[in-house]
Amino acid sequence: MTMTATPSPNPVLWRNSQFLRLWIGNLISALADGAFFIALSWFIVDKTGSEAVLGTTLMCMSIPRLLFMLVGGVAADKYNRKWIMFGSILARGVVLGAFGLLLLQETGHWLPYAAYLTAFLFGTVDAFFWPARSSVLPFVVSREQLAPANSLMEIAQQISLVGGPLTAALLMRLTSYPATFLVMAAAFFIGTLIISTLRLEPAEEIDTSRQTKEPSFFRQIFEGILFAKTIPVLMIIFGTSLVVNMMFSGPVNMGLPLLVKQLGWDSNAYSSLSTSLGVGTIIGGVITGACNGFRGRFLLLPFFLGLMGAGILAVSFMHVLPFGLSMMLLVGITMAMTNIPLITYIQTIVPAHMLGRVMSLLTTMSIGLGPVSYALCSFLLETKMLEAGTLLLVGGIAVGLLGMSLILFRHFREAEQHPLWAQQGAKKQQEQEKPQTTLSV
Repeated sequence: MTMTATPSPNPVLWRNSQFLRLWIGNLISALADGAFFIALSWFIVDKTGSEAVLGTTLMCMSIPRLLFMLVGGVAADKYNRKWIMFGSILARGVVLGAFGLLLLQETGHWLPYAAYLTAFLFGTVDAFFWPARSSVLPFVVSREQLAPANSLMEIAQQISLVGGPLTAALLMRLTSYPATFLVMAAAFFIGTLIISTLRLEPAEEIDTSRQTKEPSFFRQIFEGILFAKTIPVLMIIFGTSLVVNMMFSGPVNMGLPLLVKQLGWDSNAYSSLSTSLGVGTIIGGVITGACNGFRGRFLLLPFFLGLMGAGILAVSFMHVLPFGLSMMLLVGITMAMTNIPLITYIQTIVPAHMLGRVMSLLTTMSIGLGPVSYALCSFLLETKMLEAGTLLLVGGIAVGLLGMSLILFRHFREAEQHPLWAQQGAKKQQEQEKPQTTLSV
């Protein structure tokens, strides 16, 4: 009796125990992150009702992320990424635990300042997590597995947009605000225990014996910027990310909870809309993984961004919850179908010793104008120049138009001609075309 078997080009990722630990640890951290953002935003809106306080709190979180993200990228290239992730998750747990304990006391007029300090500290330690998390994956899985691994990591991240809001809504309904933040702190502590068991490949260890004098942090940051400038498509991606995320962060993160409040809905409606966004990103992640990261079809990405902008625009006309849920679902799907291919592309074409700095540049670009966006939206809302719905309308139009403008750049249209990207694609095709092996029984 004989049967044929075709070798799989990508062994099942779940058999990789290190990837599984990374995935679970990241999932728990992301769930706590998602719950914290929803709980903090609604807590501010519910207790103060002030657009200015909400905007200032979000600025306090995004400014330290902007300031320290590049330093975090250098640290990710210089030190053990596992312990950077561990320290960041642990510190976030401590910050939320302290905030929860503080809320047990009568805060009174100190409430906004406590929220500002918590957001600032949270954003500071969070800045070191993302470059390490984004650049560690190539050392946990093979480069042939980067596309499906990134899809799974993105799915884990976006599960937080489902489970996080649901968890926050459940905790706020069943318990008090202090208990809500204390439970989130406990989740971060559990995440640290899992990440502490992660073992990176030997190639991940930094060899300092080849250097007699190590460049300063600022010098290494500058080297990362100079390297990125040598690849025009990277600069196009960074620039688009900078502006698109500015038009997304303020209008959506501020406009959505305020619009929900204006419509007379409660925290459950807000968490449901955020959950729908998360469900969409999970669906988008599955689609992207099934389509091999849209390799060979990168010209579709600008149109995905256009649909994303259309979804945000449509939310501004929301008067019934089902319509808003469907539009947020569309936003989530197209967001994942854009983010995953671009992250996989960068991880493929950037050398390992530069990956932390380049990924930190991408993250910095994605939040770079966030503080400006929050400040501008706070001003427009506080002075009644724009309503929350109009803010979403403007943001959606800007995201759609700016995203679709990618198609105008020749270097982006030719992005998949990069030698390392083309070489990796050819290698995968050769593996898929290997002759079948006959097994005799």
